[in-house]
Amino acid sequence: MKFRLGLFENPFFEESVVDQVLLKEEHVQTSLDAARKSIVLLENNGILPLTDGGKYKNVFVTGPNADSQGIMGDWTFPQPDENVVTFLEGLKSVAPATRFTFLDQGESIRYMDPEKVRRAGVMARRADLNIVFVGEYVNRKDWNNKTSGEDVERGNLRLPGLQEELVRNILDSGKPCIVVLNNGHPLAVEWIAKEADALVEAWEPGMKGGIALAEILYGHVNPSGKLPVTFPRSTGNILSVYNHMPSHYFHPIVMEDPMPLYEFGYGLSYTTYEYANLEAGTFKDNILEVSVDVTNTGSRAGEEVVLLFMRDDYASRTRPVKELKAFTRVSLAPGETKTIKLHVDQEQLKFWKDGQWIVEPGTFTVMVDKLFDTVTL
Repeated sequence: MKFRLGLFENPFFEESVVDQVLLKEEHVQTSLDAARKSIVLLENNGILPLTDGGKYKNVFVTGPNADSQGIMGDWTFPQPDENVVTFLEGLKSVAPATRFTFLDQGESIRYMDPEKVRRAGVMARRADLNIVFVGEYVNRKDWNNKTSGEDVERGNLRLPGLQEELVRNILDSGKPCIVVLNNGHPLAVEWIAKEADALVEAWEPGMKGGIALAEILYGHVNPSGKLPVTFPRSTGNILSVYNHMPSHYFHPIVMEDPMPLYEFGYGLSYTTYEYANLEAGTFKDNILEVSVDVTNTGSRAGEEVVLLFMRDDYASRTRPVKELKAFTRVSLAPGETKTIKLHVDQEQLKFWKDGQWIVEPGTFTVMVDKLFDTVTL
């Protein structure tokens, strides 16, 4: 990429150009759109989407990532405050009729204040709804407090610091609770997934991430993100990947469910989708065309990410149970059905053997949602 940009031939640039390029309106809009599409709804017992000024008029917000530039992720310099919309700021902007009470836990996850953690549980009892923002700390302005990012290794995948105690105190209030994760890698949050009313994976959504997250919580945007990684149940479960070999789970994890908490490609929506009529044709000019009908069976418009997996049924070497080969995003109105066509190049079926990439003739299983078909090569 550096060669393509010409950085080796001309490593210098005009500083005056920086002000002309940074924060251009179309770039900021792209950042917002990307955040809207990447946030993943993991759990929802029906509490979401919220209504501004509705049932939950008094909302308590806390957590070390609630009002932090940690939404920018690693490899970003601290920004002027006006460049970044934090989660708290996004909530206030998108839901102006709701009263938000905020308890600042500070940004230092590794050195959280036990008294503030205790006080959060007390304040949670006075609210109609609680939203707690937890995860990792990656802000470069305080390198010594980082818990994730370059040069920062973790010994486990649990929420660092006193964050688990913070979430527990808020859940113990008995009031509805939404937990939002701000992180760049999977976390072991099984107990939170079971006990929170909703769990949202916001990742590190960038300078407009606060707006995107609030739009999703308040139903302005229907969540459509799918997990690009698998979430294990615990640190010891980290090898629970989706494209595992058939014998992967032959040896169970003692006293623990070996299956992942959330598999690659998982993600909920405020509507529902139904798949039908999966048809895998034949390879023509080394290209396979697969069609499937997708229907929005709910009452809200939404975007669905259609994922196509394939499995090499018989091979001279053990092959994964499934591998992602194609995907697309489709917008559907309530009740609308669209026929989606996905394409797979024969090159994508190759695997490494004896020093070269090969593809062997035989049958391949095609999988979309819960539907299966077979194609012969």
